[in-house]
Amino acid sequence: MKKHILICVLIAICAIHAQSQNLKFGKPTDEELNMTVYEQDPNASAVVLCNLTTVNYSRESFRYLVDYNVKKRIKILKDNGKDYANMSIKYINNPYEDFSIEEILDFNATAYNMENGKVVKTKIGADKLYRERIDEEYVLAKFAVPQAKAGTVIEVEYKLHSDVFYHIHDWYAQEEIPVAYTKYELSIPATLEFNVEASDIKTLKCTVTRGNLSYISSSNDKTLPRSIPTNVYTCVGNNLEALKKNDFVWNVRDYAKKVTAEMKGIHGPDGQYRVFRKEWQQIDNTLLNNSFFGSRLNDHSPFRDELKATRIAEITNIEEKVATTFKLLLSKLAWDGEYKWEPFAASKVVKKGSGSNVDLNMIFINMLGDVGIQAVPVLLSTRSHGRLPKTYPSLDKLSTFIVGIPNGSSWIFIDASSGDGYLNVLPANLYTDQARILQKNGGSQWVNLEKISEAHTKISIKAQVSPEGVMSGEEIIAYSGNAAANERKAFRMASDSAAFIATKAKEMAAEIDRCQMEGHRDFSPTVKETISFSRRCDTSGDHMYISPFIDIPISSNPFTEKERTMPIEFPYLQNYSMTVQLDIPEGWQLEETIENKRVVANDGTISGQILCEEKDNNSLILQYRFRLNSLVFSQDKYDTLKQLFDILANHSKEMIVIKRK
Repeated sequence: MKKHILICVLIAICAIHAQSQNLKFGKPTDEELNMTVYEQDPNASAVVLCNLTTVNYSRESFRYLVDYNVKKRIKILKDNGKDYANMSIKYINNPYEDFSIEEILDFNATAYNMENGKVVKTKIGADKLYRERIDEEYVLAKFAVPQAKAGTVIEVEYKLHSDVFYHIHDWYAQEEIPVAYTKYELSIPATLEFNVEASDIKTLKCTVTRGNLSYISSSNDKTLPRSIPTNVYTCVGNNLEALKKNDFVWNVRDYAKKVTAEMKGIHGPDGQYRVFRKEWQQIDNTLLNNSFFGSRLNDHSPFRDELKATRIAEITNIEEKVATTFKLLLSKLAWDGEYKWEPFAASKVVKKGSGSNVDLNMIFINMLGDVGIQAVPVLLSTRSHGRLPKTYPSLDKLSTFIVGIPNGSSWIFIDASSGDGYLNVLPANLYTDQARILQKNGGSQWVNLEKISEAHTKISIKAQVSPEGVMSGEEIIAYSGNAAANERKAFRMASDSAAFIATKAKEMAAEIDRCQMEGHRDFSPTVKETISFSRRCDTSGDHMYISPFIDIPISSNPFTEKERTMPIEFPYLQNYSMTVQLDIPEGWQLEETIENKRVVANDGTISGQILCEEKDNNSLILQYRFRLNSLVFSQDKYDTLKQLFDILANHSKEMIVIKRK
């Protein structure tokens, strides 16, 4: 588990050596201009040479202001690194709330290129900032540094002036490209109490010192400037590796080296301490009172008349009623593949015939209300968007919402993107451990969605091997949960059923004579397939080599790195079982069977087994089991996972050898 350590108890022992770094901006060194490769990461397309961020408070009359001073130098090393000349600055700008305005000042960016032995500079100013509003709270300022190519050195400088004194933006030491040198200095008045945390004290060299903030209490004050002691937090990073995409991490920034600061309270001039922290209840109230969100929750749906005509409201079983209503929604509207936060007006979505997941989810909440079911939004951040913090709430941290329906002492969860699944079967991107059920009157609650479903596959095979070396038989497969959703999606994506069966035959390395399919087009709990198949065994003289397992979930080990620095995140829980009854031909005898193997993690979060039992002289019973009971594994369990997957992958490929008598 990633450890967060309070900076306020840190005392760095190591001295910081920055003499070799060019900390002066406006004139890159010859070494930086002529640099062609970053030695610590020779494959890097670009590198952050220097990133300096200072955060300073000032006091104006009776209020605090914050200035973020940022200086950043990037070297583009390869042609495909020029995309890093496209940057953005995200900041708060909400004119409808007090202390919610930030603005970019003193912006300039410069590209330095060597041409004919001379340095050519290309500059841009604030007029080249393109601003777009993300939501009511945040604005994104985009810019592109011109003349960027392999060999270019880019420098960016700006100040972010803020009256949002109670919120300090997270600082990330790591980026998508390696960082040669980075320094962060945060100075906070002692009257403001913050909880400051660093995510990796082993790599970042951090110190805490004392400083002073001088100020004049008012414009009419003729006395000498006053001062407030400050806590100065300094973190330095050298040669930090790039945050590269990883197949088993949804959002690498969740595990980046960073510093966060959460305000806890204010020590007032009267000596009293006032708690000053945003609570999720405030976010709840903001949404419930919002015109695009809360005020729409009790609207009638645009399909009210059709719901009444189909008499869905008369269905007594709540799961059946929810499923039937959802099927009507999908018959009217299509999900456009987008996960969004703010739903468009229902009339606009209906006219278009499609919409984002929240466009459809809001209409679905209204449809459920029309049939007598009270449904609510469940707020979350998708796994690809990043983990949702419970401690410092912000609308910006949310990325979408799904639908929750109370069902006695439990809940039913569903999303418009779940058309291939069923109730409580969500796409893997939505299985987050922190989601918030939004309810009125302070009734909101947190819920963990990681274990509401699993990918369950159960296979039963009866087969026989002919003297000619052909293994044939019948395979019955039952899918449920995410396994059923995956099978429906594969069927939907195929051009037709023949193409779907052809793909399955290729995966099985067999010929399929018949395939009976159930539930592939339905919104239902299960999918079932009954397959008649045949496949040829390898023969050599008087020996025959049989691979008994038709479908196996782990054919190769995906964990090949020697060591790992990040946790391992799986898409969903898994439960896979296969039983094979195999008859060998008369006149043949077993010479070699598959070795029995069981592997189980100490905490039971992952297990697997391969068993082979000789029933009689001409019959075998084989079992393959795999169970994944957790979605996230810390990096200290990497060696165990690697070993377990290696064992299952290798043993599943073993063959049964029979010999002619």
